[in-house]
Amino acid sequence: MVALVDADDARGATDARDDDGDARDARGGARDAAARRRDGNAAFARGAYAEASRAYTDALTRARGDGRGDAREDALDAGEDAAGAARGDGDAATCLANRAACWLKLERYEDAARDCDEAIAIDGTYAKAYARRARAREALGDEEGALEDWERTRALAPRDATARDETRRLKPVVERKREEMKREMLDKMKDLGNSLLGNFGLSLDNFKAEKDATTGSYSIQFVNEKKRSTTGDEDDEDDEN
Repeated sequence: MVALVDADDARGATDARDDDGDARDARGGARDAAARRRDGNAAFARGAYAEASRAYTDALTRARGDGRGDAREDALDAGEDAAGAARGDGDAATCLANRAACWLKLERYEDAARDCDEAIAIDGTYAKAYARRARAREALGDEEGALEDWERTRALAPRDATARDETRRLKPVVERKREEMKREMLDKMKDLGNSLLGNFGLSLDNFKAEKDATTGSYSIQFVNEKKRSTTGDEDDEDDEN
């Protein structure tokens, strides 16, 4: 009997069926991810934030292919278009940003910032991820980073009133903090300078910066504190007479 197909053709047919199965699994995983994300949304709406975070984690696992890092590549090899893979990335970014919202409610700010970092790495135009990271950063004491994220949110969503208001609120806070840091740095530099000059019986008070009105440049003048003090005493005596 003559074989209808040779062994290589048979193996090729089997591989094709396997690829079709992988594609169906990928599509099924996407549907499961969407269902679990809806579960998370429902839990979040009723204030069950821990439950919602678990649902989003489950959805994230499914969006990524049940833990198989090459699930989207399998789908593409089986004839799926690139849009399917992009949807998988979009689903993952959404799950991460939604889980970050849970972490914010649970005051797990580092976890929130980390999930937003990952969501932004997937989709650098995801305004909600920047906004949620801004909340997390401010809670962690990084007002400057929070301001950067709110400004990025405004650039991506110009009509977002919250981003506008938060940017206006944080700008003076960040500027004030910068000034405080600048003064603190100058004070430390002055202390260091005085400690070095003290070895020679001097201090920074012995030096005066004078601005040239013509050029705008500064020149450093040495001031003899002892001589100035003596002159001052003599002037006081003249006043008394």
